[in-house]
Amino acid sequence: VHLKNPKSHTLAYNAIVVGRDADDFSLPKGNTVTIPPTREDFINVEFTIRFLRPAEAVLLLISNKVDGVDGATLTFSLKSEVKNIDPL
Repeated sequence: VHLKNPKSHTLAYNAIVVGRDADDFSLPKGNTVTIPPTREDFINVEFTIRFLRPAEAVLLLISNKVDGVDGATLTFSLKSEVKNIDPL
């Protein structure tokens, strides 16, 4: 997920994955995201296959107040589908 901060203040978020298949998605860099002023950053979301059915969850980015500034809460729909399996 690509995030941009066009503001002149640092934005900070707590990232949470919720939903039916939330356990199948993970955030390898942790649950805290900080974006400096006028910069951009990426949140990597990893998926671990457990079933052959499509998996769905929601990524919530909940703003933390930094220097008295709050950002908007952001939501992203996460969907993954297995289309091919190679034997080991």
